[in-house]
Amino acid sequence: MINQISLLDKINKFKKYLFDQPFILLARPNKEVYKDELARKKFENKLNQLINIGLLNIEIPWQDNENWLDIMSGLKSKFPHIQLGSASILNKKSIDDSLKLGLDFSMMQFWQKDLYIYTQKKNYLLIPGLKFLQDFKEATSINCQIVKIFPVEDKEKILDIKKNNKIFFIGAGGVSFNDLYRFNSLGYKGIVIGKKGFDGELFDPNIYKWLKDNSK
Repeated sequence: MINQISLLDKINKFKKYLFDQPFILLARPNKEVYKDELARKKFENKLNQLINIGLLNIEIPWQDNENWLDIMSGLKSKFPHIQLGSASILNKKSIDDSLKLGLDFSMMQFWQKDLYIYTQKKNYLLIPGLKFLQDFKEATSINCQIVKIFPVEDKEKILDIKKNNKIFFIGAGGVSFNDLYRFNSLGYKGIVIGKKGFDGELFDPNIYKWLKDNSK
């Protein structure tokens, strides 16, 4: 099935959601979630609680696993208003799975030019992770408009965020919710909160509080 929504529309939607809520929760389940039905339900219930109080931007690492497909499909069906993506994209199959589910975006850990071009041909939003100026120049030369700096602490100093303000930067890697406003002051439009937002069992209570305080 051909995706009728243009890539530009997907980019603009992504930016709008990050403007409304400048963080993405990377919810990485424990391995048991993909093996045990009770563990899966527990994970889904916790995620549902956050979505019900206002969480908008979520990504879950891709797994070559039917249970991953079921979890993502269920979230997409139950919460069509959220922006749902896949993380840790490695290959074409991970992109094809994400396309099949109708996900809003995917993120790579590192820059893979061939994979990025593949997603452009598929009219799909793939956000690369990078930290070197050379990779940044290559990505932007083929019209990459959204970039994840990963890991942020290892970013090459010559890659200046504020001097490249036409690019939509996201910070990731060891980032906590408490880093949100600091990264914003550095020129990042949003952050990805991983293990410090969800450790496999518990979600950061600061996220709950922010969502409650900022719910519309």
